[in-house]
Amino acid sequence: MTKRRNEQPHVEFMQSFTSELKRDVKESLRVWQTLSREQAVGRQAAYAHIVFLLKRTADAHGIALADLGLVDYEVPKIQDLE
Repeated sequence: MTKRRNEQPHVEFMQSFTSELKRDVKESLRVWQTLSREQAVGRQAAYAHIVFLLKRTADAHGIALADLGLVDYEVPKIQDLE
């Protein structure tokens, strides 16, 4: 018996990862307000870089940003939290 392979496992993986990342960023926003400004800016920059890499990788693999919910998604800036 052969197993049917998922035709687009990378798309499902990217969707799952994107959803988890966005959820993590949202949960982290509460923590950012308790950190020093320097720590919060560092975390914001790290998340922004991960989102940039995710968008670039999706584009390289022909995965539409709309499929990942990333068309207009940006990590909130620290000044947006104040």
